[in-house]
Amino acid sequence: MNRLHVLVLLAAMACTGLVMGTVKAEADDSGKELRAAVNATAPPFAFMENGKLVGFEVDLHAEVAKRMGKQLVMTNIPFAGLAPGLQAKKWDAAGNTWINKERLVMMDFSDPWVDAQLAFVTRKNDAITSPEQLKGKTVGAEAGTAEQRWLDANQEKYGPYTIRTYDRSIDILMDLMNKRLDAYLREQTRALYQIKNYPMLGVAFPVGDVFVQGVAFRKGDPLRDEYNTILNSMKRDGTLAALYEKWLGTKPGPDSSTVHVYTTPWQPK
Repeated sequence: MNRLHVLVLLAAMACTGLVMGTVKAEADDSGKELRAAVNATAPPFAFMENGKLVGFEVDLHAEVAKRMGKQLVMTNIPFAGLAPGLQAKKWDAAGNTWINKERLVMMDFSDPWVDAQLAFVTRKNDAITSPEQLKGKTVGAEAGTAEQRWLDANQEKYGPYTIRTYDRSIDILMDLMNKRLDAYLREQTRALYQIKNYPMLGVAFPVGDVFVQGVAFRKGDPLRDEYNTILNSMKRDGTLAALYEKWLGTKPGPDSSTVHVYTTPWQPK
């Protein structure tokens, strides 16, 4: 019977700040690797806990690697470095990534595996309940993300407001609690998980469309199709739904990307 051994290697690399972990399937004697990168400041999808890289997406990659019979090597890097590192062949799959038209020009994606929507986080005592109230405020977001793009795109409609970008979401939370920010734009699922230990913060209101998250690959890489085959098998046998419930504390919707098996590549509207 195959067993997964999780070996987390913490490397103090001053110039890159990388933290790497290895998840190995015993059946793999060939030394083949599935190299994946995530931004480990995105709980519950990828984060550090007691010196280990853990989360929903980490479990997803580990299960895919196990079914491939490969060793999983994971790299933790700020979000803005995920796509450049993929193109430079530092890794073969990049996580924490929502599928959109712009990214589809540069990368191929797996089928969607989880749905998402943006939402603003504020201090509960602050009366910010709509985007119209952002005028004159200071708002935080992670650099290079869909959250930053939403803020940039809606300056004319809801601004002017000041945008501050960060590499780590925890730094945004600290600035919000210390009143250096008025609001923080975050994907709602991640926001709810992240603020549950901070009672002074709450999700004020969602904005925008529902997005879908996929795993990014280099254009034309056949690894995408191999990954998709296993991803669909995990949807069919309930493994992905079980991981969703483990990390998010609720069952996925019956029509959600966590359950739906796509027969043709997903395309944004």
